[in-house]
Amino acid sequence: MTPRRHDNDYERRKWRQVAGHFGMGAAFGALFAGIVLFNNYFGLSSVIATSEAPTLVRIIFVVGVAGSFAFMAAITGFLFLVHED
Repeated sequence: MTPRRHDNDYERRKWRQVAGHFGMGAAFGALFAGIVLFNNYFGLSSVIATSEAPTLVRIIFVVGVAGSFAFMAAITGFLFLVHED
């Protein structure tokens, strides 16, 4: 195996790990948003129910929270991997 190929495999493995952190963050973020809506914490579900398009607002809320969690988990995973090297 050439050194260049070894470096390329190493980089791919690191980016796969960052992508894994992103997916894990998205899953936990969606779960968290679902729990917040289902249990009506902070009266959020009640407020959303009174909007003109509650289904759309719920979808945007879940996607937004999941995206935020995913981005932060990916950044954290990337920093861990950089620190590891």
